[in-house]
Amino acid sequence: MSDAPRHSVNVMRPTEAAGSRGQTQGQPTTVWEGWQCSIETLSGREIEQARTVFAEAVHRVKGSGDPSKRFKERDYLTGGSIGERILNIGFINDKQQNGLKLLLLCGERTGG
Repeated sequence: MSDAPRHSVNVMRPTEAAGSRGQTQGQPTTVWEGWQCSIETLSGREIEQARTVFAEAVHRVKGSGDPSKRFKERDYLTGGSIGERILNIGFINDKQQNGLKLLLLCGERTGG
């Protein structure tokens, strides 16, 4: 499959603010609005291999990064071309360790 970006999504970071009882409160932060990427659903042997790294992996997401907008493994993808869907980042493969060429393994939150 081609690595050319086919999707545009927002990369979101859950709030880090905690209430008086330790519960999270506040709105998520937008890390990158309109991030261009390629999203592929894993199947067969690919999914078995990916799940050795991230147990909930169902999608492989490839895209170019920006060292000033580094993603974290608790961030998620939503909006843009995937609409209301939420893809949780579970593993970030940055082989060159420079934040420029990223491969993410993501699980998908389903249900309401």
